[in-house]
Amino acid sequence: MDLNDQQKQAVLATKGPVLIVAGAGSGKTKTLTYRVAYLISSGVTPESIVALTFTNKAAGEMKQRIMRLLGRKKQGNENFPFIGTFHKFALSLVKQYAKRLGYTGPLTIYDESDSVSLMRQVIKTVDGDSATDKIAFRLMHQISYIKNKGDILEKGEGIIQDNLKPYWNAYETMLRARNAIDFDNIILDAVNLVQTNMDIRERLQNRFRYFCIDEFQDTNTPQYALMKLLAEKHKNICAVGDDWQSIYSFRCADFTHLLKFERDWPGTRVFFLEQNYRSTQTILDASHGVISQNVFRTQKKLFTRNPDGDLISIVRLQDERAEAFWIMEKIQEKIAHGKNLSDCVILFRTNVQSRVFEELCMERNVAYQLVGTFRFYQRREIQDLIAYARVIHNPLDTVSLSRIINVPRRGIGQTTIETLEKNNWDSYSGLSVKAAKTVKDFQKLLDTFRTLAKTYSVSELLETIATSIKYRDYLDPDMNEGKERWENVQELIGIAKEYGTTSGLARFLENVQLMQGTDSYEANSQRITLMTLHSVKGLEFPIVFIAGVEERILPHERSVSSPEQLEEERRLLYVGMTRAKQELYLTCAHNRLLHGEYATNPPSRFLRDIPERLTHFVDQSIHLRLSDEYGERNTIYL
Repeated sequence: MDLNDQQKQAVLATKGPVLIVAGAGSGKTKTLTYRVAYLISSGVTPESIVALTFTNKAAGEMKQRIMRLLGRKKQGNENFPFIGTFHKFALSLVKQYAKRLGYTGPLTIYDESDSVSLMRQVIKTVDGDSATDKIAFRLMHQISYIKNKGDILEKGEGIIQDNLKPYWNAYETMLRARNAIDFDNIILDAVNLVQTNMDIRERLQNRFRYFCIDEFQDTNTPQYALMKLLAEKHKNICAVGDDWQSIYSFRCADFTHLLKFERDWPGTRVFFLEQNYRSTQTILDASHGVISQNVFRTQKKLFTRNPDGDLISIVRLQDERAEAFWIMEKIQEKIAHGKNLSDCVILFRTNVQSRVFEELCMERNVAYQLVGTFRFYQRREIQDLIAYARVIHNPLDTVSLSRIINVPRRGIGQTTIETLEKNNWDSYSGLSVKAAKTVKDFQKLLDTFRTLAKTYSVSELLETIATSIKYRDYLDPDMNEGKERWENVQELIGIAKEYGTTSGLARFLENVQLMQGTDSYEANSQRITLMTLHSVKGLEFPIVFIAGVEERILPHERSVSSPEQLEEERRLLYVGMTRAKQELYLTCAHNRLLHGEYATNPPSRFLRDIPERLTHFVDQSIHLRLSDEYGERNTIYL
């Protein structure tokens, strides 16, 4: 095995509970893939192994590595472990036992926008008045938080506030009536399935005997509850993670699951992976200086056999425009010395910080990719075609139906749609003769598409839909915008070509709905990468720029009053710093446009945690002082 001693011991410890505390860049994925491959080569039935992670990209990389280790060129449907995200695994259980959970037909997965649209209908039903998306989003956020927090698993619906209960109950009722499931319910339904059905629990426990959970610090309570229920019989559970990289508390991730793993699973064997293969020792020591200030953390110290490398550059500029200009100049300097655009990443705490970098890239005609968004699948034309496909797959999906019933325009107005919603879409009462005929004709068109879907591939079906409804004419091909949108439709049809018939449409829709923002990242794309610090975990780059390392941004202004949130902000900076392989630049601005007005922010208090011997200061603006409350080093010359 091409592993160091600690990695090898972790791979060979196949029986009973195992905790692998893997520092940044310590070969965590390599260890996990070797472990799965070793289990299979040792005679463990592949189908009894479940390897879970949090991103589709990480799952895809694990699959490829395991196939190489096993000497396979292609993954078959049989004789291979389940490797995927928590949601994909839980959804497979929900779909398998859908009838036991009360579903009556094909499932539709609702994303956030779908849930908000449904919540608007809920509010109208409960209150009798229409509501804005903002109000509907706020209610959905409250419901989602309660679900992900997981207290409802132990305390039941009694924890739901009285003023929220009518909306919660109506929302769940409407979801079921549409055979729809939202992201939160995917996990909760799977937990409920295993928790309340002893026969199914025993069947699944006997089927899945080995669990490997990546990024364990990112599990929330429902996700961990599902794993505990399934692994409690054989206790072959391996948790791999790093509490120092826990940055998703806003999703209710709870890194204390890692800290208390030994208590939950008596007899746990613990392995620390502390040798870093990614970064220079200077970068490791600088990031350790930051993270060591946190109180709640495991004790470890990363080391590497890589060179010490360059000092960490800390740069202060006059404003965000000057900051972006300086970073772009530095990147172009690197390109002149043989680096590629894809070697460079610009990281920031908040999405709004990307604007100035995007503008400058466009001004200079520099190629870039903005990662962490769903821009392609959020485009209107793409959502229209997917909505047609969803209604064909699940006739009860009235959220999608209301989107497309007048796309292209058929003379069906908002009053008609509201009347159909009021009648639960199964009655034409209250409609004019003309409106009723138009709706009936549209339903006949959908029925035709459903018949074709039985024999057509997904790409053929999408192409037929677009042609039949004259969607190209609707997009106005004589306009540049219309041409671009039609090209996007063609791109979607091309993407769908890998899906055949039979279950192809269901798989296509499932994969689209489970798409993640980071799935759009392309390595070696010959483009600068722009992304948030939350999106970059799991990636690495030779050259890293972290912009906006200043008070009110990093740490974020909403976190400074809470010690727990402040520690997470420090972990967030640590994650960004440890993405760097060779060079690391931290920048801040004297003045920055925030919330529509300029503000003067001090440099981040986290900067004083970096040992001064590891830093190189560059002042592009003014003499800088850190106030006494931020530490001993009161004055820094940038």
